[in-house]
Amino acid sequence: MNIPEAVFNDFSWVKSDGSLIKAKNVKAIIYPQYPEARLSGFQTIENTIPQSLSIAYTKENPNKKRLLVLGCLPGGACVALIFIDLSVTLIEEVVALPGLDGSKVCKLLQLNFDCSASLFQQLSKIVSRPMKGCRLDAFGQTLPFTGTQVCGYTLEHALDIAPNSDKDGDLYGIELKTHTKVKVTLFTPEPDFGLYAESFNDFMLQYGNDKGTSGEYRLTGLHRANERCNSSGLTLKVREYRIAKKDGSDTSKPDWVRDAKGDKQSFAYNPATSLTSKMDAVEVVLIDDKGFIAAGWSLERLMNNWGVKHNEVVYLSAKKIDNPNPDEARAGFAYQVSFAPVVLWCRETSAEHLLQAIDSGVIFLDPAPKYVPSDPSKNKRRAQWRVNDITKAIYTLYKHVETRDLSTT
Repeated sequence: MNIPEAVFNDFSWVKSDGSLIKAKNVKAIIYPQYPEARLSGFQTIENTIPQSLSIAYTKENPNKKRLLVLGCLPGGACVALIFIDLSVTLIEEVVALPGLDGSKVCKLLQLNFDCSASLFQQLSKIVSRPMKGCRLDAFGQTLPFTGTQVCGYTLEHALDIAPNSDKDGDLYGIELKTHTKVKVTLFTPEPDFGLYAESFNDFMLQYGNDKGTSGEYRLTGLHRANERCNSSGLTLKVREYRIAKKDGSDTSKPDWVRDAKGDKQSFAYNPATSLTSKMDAVEVVLIDDKGFIAAGWSLERLMNNWGVKHNEVVYLSAKKIDNPNPDEARAGFAYQVSFAPVVLWCRETSAEHLLQAIDSGVIFLDPAPKYVPSDPSKNKRRAQWRVNDITKAIYTLYKHVETRDLSTT
């Protein structure tokens, strides 16, 4: 049974003196069969844990109430505190807080530090003015850049952000995405099961197209949910498995609904049922005409690439032209980049938003992998999840969407 989990990249305990100590491997684990979520891996880099979390403390104080506070910081880091000896007033205040996503156990307290206002102030100084296409290197030096990511790198340079591939947001925990066209690549997670994950070479030999005498195999074509792609012969599907009715009480070992062959039977994804209880039973797959899984993405893989970076995003429309400044062009700055003052500010997404967008065809897969049997160094793995028009797709992808004119900031 698949147990979805998310690993905290940056988790620290707050000590009694206010200092932080890093934890090694904290995870949030979801058990859909109950359903419940658990935290594990509290041990610090010094091989310690908060005393009040120890087994000895629990045995000695079985009736003592404890309060675990998890604080999410801009940028995605998490800090944690354990409170004991709670006052009646504090308990009442915690109980009165709204539940997190409807939970009766987890409460939500939001502190608005207005990071977006700080970001918009910085962006207002950048938009509507031409800049040479460039990037920062690891030492903070300005270098010419002429690749396809020139707009994004130029923006990061203007904001003093070194290029990185972190899963967290770019600035204040907010992701910045530039686009010269309304067709946008949202994210690029690779499959984590199916033939592609088992053997990329075999996948490309079976489903890729041989490009004549070059000996290269490529797989291309727009793959939209429930529509067969003629160029690859594959169909993209969002599907789920369902648990059969049981007469016993052991829900830790689900008895899946099976077909006549005894294999788990898949059903079309149903957005009307709770995702919490079926997180281990939802997947996105590319299947061939025989129903064989050529490539598959677990919900865990998708959300660990989508959730953090897309919970708050600012989309900036960019323009790239040949650099009209001859001195800069001779120095290698081939392009000039500028950003429109009107930006799209998008907040709060979820697994449900993502799955519904894929299932409805708003998000589609536009792969471009390449396999060169004679020279593996030329192989490319590229799974591009795109939308045709970001200005329309955002209303499916996010709960809150605002248009901001930074020329008036």
